[in-house]
Amino acid sequence: MIVDFHTHNFPDALAKRAIDGMLKLLNGCLYPVGDGTLARQIADMKQDGVTHAVMCPVATKPEQADVIVRRACEIRDGACGEDAAKMIIPFASLHPADADLNRHLDLILKVGLKGVKLHPYYQRFALEDPRMIPFFASIRDAGLVVVCHCGMDPGYLEHPIECGPRHIATLMRNVPGLGPQFVAAHLGGFSGAEPGDVDCLLDTGCWLDTAVLESDQTKDEPCRIVREWPADRLLFGTDYYWTGERQLIDWVRANRPNPTDRELIFHGNAERLLGLSLR
Repeated sequence: MIVDFHTHNFPDALAKRAIDGMLKLLNGCLYPVGDGTLARQIADMKQDGVTHAVMCPVATKPEQADVIVRRACEIRDGACGEDAAKMIIPFASLHPADADLNRHLDLILKVGLKGVKLHPYYQRFALEDPRMIPFFASIRDAGLVVVCHCGMDPGYLEHPIECGPRHIATLMRNVPGLGPQFVAAHLGGFSGAEPGDVDCLLDTGCWLDTAVLESDQTKDEPCRIVREWPADRLLFGTDYYWTGERQLIDWVRANRPNPTDRELIFHGNAERLLGLSLR
């Protein structure tokens, strides 16, 4: 069993326009392996041997929270097909500027979704900003898992990094108890940080996902983190449709040969964090 804890897709009518917009932003830095549709994701998962995937939408505007929850429920409840209902674990998203945050939190809990995805660049916030403390405290108190983009983003190379390891550590100090619910994507934001900086997160209780771009998979620091970090704090994640799942499966296996560690990284930790038994 393999759970990909970090994936994306769009409604069919939006997929091409959304990816075209991101490709323009990326200006040739990165190209997708999928077309952004749910059907293509399911097909690629089957081909690559991925049994389950957490779907991580991003609300770029506060009013998108309701639409995202509605689609998540449709996928989970079978409106998009049996395979999607069985294989996709949909998350919600919240926007830091949401004046209706409490209602949206209540909605997410009422419908039974397990977590939310956040992206500091797309949602225009900084992890160290004191104004973010009540927002993250509300997510913590709701008991939701939060997957947060961390580190450099290829589409925002001229933007200062405000979500690297040191920023995450500050957030963990500002919001005590958040760590066990917080997934620091892209190996804790190693990209753009100094070698070894990610290790400042070892005492925070937060998780790292393994979503590493192909261009970074031969570099020393991401390989070191996957080899050396506690296996019970790593979650397999790809950022699919940007990175192929089989490629990252092979990369993680090459850097983490111990079978027990692999079981944790590929599915055991995800099941524990989500409170699910996936078979």
